[in-house]
Amino acid sequence: MLYYQMTGFMEGDSPTDQGRITLPKHEDAALFLDFDGTLVEIADRPDGITVPERITTMLKRAQDRLDGRVALVSGRSVSDLEAFLPDFDGPLIGAHGAERRIEGTTEHTQDFDLGKIATLQKLVEDYASLQSGFLVETKPTGVVLHYRQAQEHGALALHFMESLAEAADGFRLQPALCAYEIKPDSVGKDIALSDLLETAAFKGKTPIYAGDDLTDEPPLELVKSLGGTAIKIGGRESVAEYGLETPEMLLRLLEKWLA
Repeated sequence: MLYYQMTGFMEGDSPTDQGRITLPKHEDAALFLDFDGTLVEIADRPDGITVPERITTMLKRAQDRLDGRVALVSGRSVSDLEAFLPDFDGPLIGAHGAERRIEGTTEHTQDFDLGKIATLQKLVEDYASLQSGFLVETKPTGVVLHYRQAQEHGALALHFMESLAEAADGFRLQPALCAYEIKPDSVGKDIALSDLLETAAFKGKTPIYAGDDLTDEPPLELVKSLGGTAIKIGGRESVAEYGLETPEMLLRLLEKWLA
């Protein structure tokens, strides 16, 4: 069942549409955005995305209108985000919260077993080499097996990654859209977001969070519990009260709000 949920064959009720989305006043708001599938369209390969100039312009406008209270919260590494958005100088939460760039300084949020991470990456790479269409993405604190180009073998990917995660103490399986990731069980986007909301720049502000994946459900739930605005991108079942079908729709909403 988990495999079919990941490939979109078992979509549940989606949140309400964009017509009802109400965003807080600029002076009261803090904006948090996932990257892949939220700001940009998902590509067949992690390195295959494109970042339209409109996104760079919108982020700059948001920083100006919100006095810098704009952060990206992604499963990608901080270095990946920096490569795709070189002009964005705000906070970056990478690797689901395992990495953070604050005021230009990037650091791991805690010490991780780098030897075990390297072993997990090697095992996944060896397994992926046996099946055409599998793609491995390594991260500073984990590894992802993508099967978007081999969806007929998604159940095999799940079985292998689930077994590997169960054998790796201190790590867990994180399902995503057409991908399975093994990451430390002590990190999460919601944990990182909660910490960021306690910093001086963001404290006391009303959070807005937009995300498209299962990894975004915990921060969406956190933001909703805080009285903020939680927006699910992609029409899948979510705890969020609002939903938009595409990144383009989110971009239009934010451009209108920031105008």
